[in-house]
Amino acid sequence: MTALAERPTAEILEHLSTIARGATGHAAAAAALELAAQVVQDGRRRLLTLAAADAQLAGEPHRAADLLRRAAAIGEPLRAPLVEDEVSAARREMARGRYRAAERGLAVIVSRLWETGAIRRLPSVLSMRSWALARAGDLAGADADAEQALVLAPLTGDDQAVARARHTRMLLNVLRGSAVADLVPSPSDPVGIGLELLAGLARQRPDDREKAVPAAEFLPDLLECRLIRNRALSPGDLNTLHGMSRSAAAPIAANAWRVLGLTGAADGFTQATRLHTAMDLPFDNARVHLSYGERLRRDGDRRAARNQLRIARDAFRDLDATPWLQRAERELNGTAETLSRSGLTPAEYEVARVVATGISTREAATQLFLSPKTVEFHLSKVFRKLGVTNRAQLARIFPATVAA
Repeated sequence: MTALAERPTAEILEHLSTIARGATGHAAAAAALELAAQVVQDGRRRLLTLAAADAQLAGEPHRAADLLRRAAAIGEPLRAPLVEDEVSAARREMARGRYRAAERGLAVIVSRLWETGAIRRLPSVLSMRSWALARAGDLAGADADAEQALVLAPLTGDDQAVARARHTRMLLNVLRGSAVADLVPSPSDPVGIGLELLAGLARQRPDDREKAVPAAEFLPDLLECRLIRNRALSPGDLNTLHGMSRSAAAPIAANAWRVLGLTGAADGFTQATRLHTAMDLPFDNARVHLSYGERLRRDGDRRAARNQLRIARDAFRDLDATPWLQRAERELNGTAETLSRSGLTPAEYEVARVVATGISTREAATQLFLSPKTVEFHLSKVFRKLGVTNRAQLARIFPATVAA
């Protein structure tokens, strides 16, 4: 076969491969790559390997496995690019909280792996990039990369990539408020579900460093769940948080400072905000402002709380983090100056606001860091001041009180 005959095939192959790496066309790309492998003299193994990847992404695992076996039987060397240094650099960027920079570096690696046919590394790098994209706030991109990693991993036998891609999926569920049936019992409280999912990430017991990063990064969230449940943390838990606040990994330190702020540490939110100025973590940063606003509101400083909560609200809106946006908006409603006309104290108003949504006393207590008994105590005063006798009446008139 002459070079002249090969050239049009190569050009067509390049064009089809470019199209196929988008949302659709993997089956067509696999067919074109397999045909190209029949007419070229050199590089047949690379073409068949790429065809196997496209067949797998097209939902044809049996065809993909056959193509991969045929590629291996050719015996040609498959020169995989050396990407260890670049992957290590991306990990260092993530440890600094610079996820956008990490994502850009990983995107270059993904492109090189596709070009050279080194698909065995693809699931691993795609799963890392999906995590970086999610942390940087690109939810659609993160979802797409996690999906590709999950589809390709069975072809290459990369179980660790599957675990990391599932971490990404859990984080996306946190932001979007999606319930996962086997992890959470009820979709009634999307933010509560989100916290439990973050705690689930922290409960992972990985056996390698790559999978340990998400677990360590969200360990403060596990302690936050404990704080919500028990209304206080043990001395051991507080020591753990203080230790994590000194972590060399900036995201871990910032998250620890945020939870310390929730416990009443004077400089917790200040330290968390300072760390976020050098990081690309829009969701985490918004949570700092949300937590700070909640704390200020509980302390009675409604004006300062509004400033923090508005920042959080706008950030959650930009991220399409709907349940967190709704939570920030509810907290903002709780800081309205006009609410004083109702005659409720801040604590009474907050109990009324939460109970009026229809949740149980126990659920309200969990959200408000109160005991069920305290919720009922405040609720009895709310009923008397507003002239209502049951929760159904409260639900009907409380929105009018808020808008007054």
